[in-house]
Amino acid sequence: MVVGLGEIVEHDKTVLDVADLPPGWVATRTGVGANWIRMPQYADVTRVVVDWSKINSTDEFFDTVFAQCGAPDWHGKNLNALADSWITGSINEYDPPYLFVFDSLGQTPSNLVQFRDSVLQIAQQSIDENGGRLQMTDEQSVTPKPDLPHL
Repeated sequence: MVVGLGEIVEHDKTVLDVADLPPGWVATRTGVGANWIRMPQYADVTRVVVDWSKINSTDEFFDTVFAQCGAPDWHGKNLNALADSWITGSINEYDPPYLFVFDSLGQTPSNLVQFRDSVLQIAQQSIDENGGRLQMTDEQSVTPKPDLPHL
């Protein structure tokens, strides 16, 4: 199937919002109507994208990220296991480094804010040890500060 840009724009005019991307950059979003996230494209890293406004449980979070990382069926659904695979590596099909894209941080359900903050710490430690990058939107609503202690 071949689709022309005009047909795409006819379906979703917001595509024009990212028409000015420089070469080597990509724009993604979690769905129609969501904010576009612009970033350099890294061919050598796996992207892990989480829209926190759509995560209602820790199981939903783990299902979302495990699918993107190629986690094995036996992977534990807890923060220690997540740290092992994101920081140490050699567990998932796609190992670090990762490009973490965390969207709608300020819309995280209140019962998951502490969990989200722990995930952010693990992501930052993965970047510190393996390289990669963290891109967040809606940062002003997030409680963690750069000086958070590591787990």
